Amino acid sequence: MDTTLKPVPRMLLALVLLGGSVAHAADTLSLTQALTRAVEANPAILQQQAEVEKHTLEQGVARGQRLPRVDLNADYTRYAYSTLITPIRSPGVFPPMDRDVANIGLALSLPLYSGGKLIAGEALATHNREAAVQSLRASEQDLLFNVVATYTKALHFRELGKVLDARIKALQQQEKDITLRLEQGRAARLDLIRLQTQLSQARYDKVSVTQGEADARTLLAALLGETGPVAPLADLDATAPALPETADTALARALAQRPDLRRLDAMGLAAEQKTAIARGERLPQVNLTAKAQESSGGDWTGYEDWNLGLRLTMPVFDGDIRKHRVEQATLEQRQLRLQRDDAHNRIASEVEQAFGALTEARARLDFATQGETEAREALRIETLRYHNGESTITDLLGAEAALWSATANRLQAGYDITVSQARLLRAMGQLAPDSFKSAAAGDVSAVVPHLEQYLAWHRCGLACDGTDAETRASAAARQPRRIAADHPGRPLQQGAKL
Repeated sequence: MDTTLKPVPRMLLALVLLGGSVAHAADTLSLTQALTRAVEANPAILQQQAEVEKHTLEQGVARGQRLPRVDLNADYTRYAYSTLITPIRSPGVFPPMDRDVANIGLALSLPLYSGGKLIAGEALATHNREAAVQSLRASEQDLLFNVVATYTKALHFRELGKVLDARIKALQQQEKDITLRLEQGRAARLDLIRLQTQLSQARYDKVSVTQGEADARTLLAALLGETGPVAPLADLDATAPALPETADTALARALAQRPDLRRLDAMGLAAEQKTAIARGERLPQVNLTAKAQESSGGDWTGYEDWNLGLRLTMPVFDGDIRKHRVEQATLEQRQLRLQRDDAHNRIASEVEQAFGALTEARARLDFATQGETEAREALRIETLRYHNGESTITDLLGAEAALWSATANRLQAGYDITVSQARLLRAMGQLAPDSFKSAAAGDVSAVVPHLEQYLAWHRCGLACDGTDAETRASAAARQPRRIAADHPGRPLQQGAKL
């Protein structure tokens, strides 16, 4: 009797060990690596980084407006007739006339007073750059959240695929059992049809889940700025990111660090400088001018000339254009203040919702884990009752479907925790590539012991013909428990080891 029970666990153990070695050997992509690649290679992020560089250059332009301007001027002219071009230096003495005249000189212009325009312009460029930086940070936050959501979605589909593989194998074992029972006249053909219906549905679900994983990995590749499918994904680590204990603490962090809020602050300061520039345009402008020139004269001996002066520009009438510009800049300030108030309320709502979603996901994981344990025990009992002739195939399939649903709920709740953690970090403006640490690949999934136990129950029930089935099944399931003990999983409460 023992010889009939040992091959199944041994085969599954070999598959588990082989799968672990393959996983270790293959190159995997951790969540941290995915987040880092996204920030470094996503086209939208690279475009915004270029925008920041553009504003950095504009800072240099604004700074240069306050510095002296020196121009080199040179020209050569040939006239149709000899003409007098050079100035008269001595009274009554006229210089000779010539057709060819060459000039070379330096011109300097230095702003002395601009009504505050130049200082405000430099400050405006600084605030505009800061707004671009914060816009980049906000986009990075959104991108990182999308990467986390897509990465965990792909992992979710992958784990669902493992669950479905286990379910399909279990149903196939049941199909052999019922087929034998049907040959022995101990089962109805309707039982076999019902089981095959469940098996077909499980295979259909497997195809759908496999495609879902492929789609998620394709989307993840696009987020990473890549064209082909990404490398196999590594499991999530048990270490959860540092999160605040209360929603009030989370809100305080958000108000201090949210990039979209800081962007509005920078834009508000920029609007103040726009107002200062508009007011400066209504004030006088004073520039220092200087020029030194050397020209060729009639005898080509050349001469030197220079001048130094002040230039005053005073606006008198411009159709109230400057006045309207001041009013526009003032109105922009008021609009930005209203936008900031709206952003404050929106951020408070986002933080509250994200904090509540995380709390709810943790509670769902506790209930889902408990439900899965109960469903697994119910399936164990129902399997033994079926082999003892105390229940129908409908009862058995119902218990099997309940375990499948409970396991899927546990997986969903676990990954919802990870996504909720990322959502809360984004709501606070603190989501970073190193927020989630990667784990070594190749851990034994919790699905495998379930499958081993399930197959052991059926093997024993079929071989023992219902005699002392529970005792024998428990002995047969002892080896899978040892396999699970040799590969301890990380705490489910972290939402990472599923």
